[in-house]
Formats: sequence, structure tokens, C-alpha cells
Amino acid sequence: MPFVLVTMYDKAEDLSIEFVKLKDGKHDLSFRVDETFFESLGSSEIQKADVHVAVEVDKNVNWMHVRLAISGSLTVDCHRCLVALPMDITTKYLLIVKLDSQEEATMDHEDEGVELIYLRPHEFTLSISQPVYETSLLALPMIRNCDEMDIKPCDEAMIQKLETLNSESATDEVVDPRWEKLKQLKNL
Repeated sequence: MPFVLVTMYDKAEDLSIEFVKLKDGKHDLSFRVDETFFESLGSSEIQKADVHVAVEVDKNVNWMHVRLAISGSLTVDCHRCLVALPMDITTKYLLIVKLDSQEEATMDHEDEGVELIYLRPHEFTLSISQPVYETSLLALPMIRNCDEMDIKPCDEAMIQKLETLNSESATDEVVDPRWEKLKQLKNL
């Protein structure tokens, strides 16, 4: 019978699975993280966070499949006007963990949303902090603005200032006289 653990974590070192306590088979775990979790791992761009991490652990004698389903909201600065912009994220990630490995060093191999981890025999916990952190940040769009939002929370003063600066730079363009000489050569 799988058990469900729902806990709010704000420190990266707390987000771990004590797999030695799990029997072989499937187990469901649930975690919630907030902005202090991201701050503890060095991210200064996350202002607010409410992220749910559903973890399915399929444990066997020699390996585990750890499936992460991450969903929630991260608040970041808008790339255009710097207003706080809540962004919804939804993503999945798979960790394949080899247990009782005789490997001398812990090795990571990443391949399109799958990570292979080797654990030594004396290890009894698996930290999922780094995969949750990286996968959450990678789920954010590359360009963060409110173009696709119904209600646009843009800072109008900042937008006006950007338009003013943009129009000033367009009118103040000074053409280097060397370019004019090159254009004359081209026309010959």
C-alpha cells in the first residue's frame, strides 16, 4: 500500500527521499516548495513561488525510477517593464537511480528529461532538490512578458520611458561617413 507524504519544504537539503525505508514497489510522495527553496539554491530571480512536486517512486532491489511531476506558479520580473509577473509551470522529469552500485564516483548522465544516478551502498537518501530546482526554472518561458495574458499588468510609466528612449535613439542615429564612402564604392 503506497503512502503519501505532503510536506512544505523551504530548504533545499530537506527535499530528499529516504528510499531505504521504502519497500519494493510503487510509492507516491508529495512536496510543496516556496520562494525560500529557490533562494537557498541561489536563484534571485524568483520573487514568489508555490510549486507542487508529485513524486512517484518505483523501487526495486537494484534500481528506482523516480518520476517528478512539477506544477505551480513562479513570480518573476517581466523582461519588458520589470513588473512582478506570475508564470504557471507544468513539467515532468524522470530520474533513474542505480542502487548498490560499485562505481567509484557518483556519475550523472542526462538525456532529454532523463537523468541516470548511481548511488553507493552506504547512501540511504536521494536528494531531489537539484532536479526540482533546475526543471522548475527550465519550465519558465525564455521570454517572460505579459503578451499572452488576458489582463496585462504592465507598468505604464516604464513602457512610456522605453518608447521615449527608443524614439530618441532612432532619431539620433549618426551615420558614420566611412559607410557613405563604401556605398559609393559599391555603386561603381
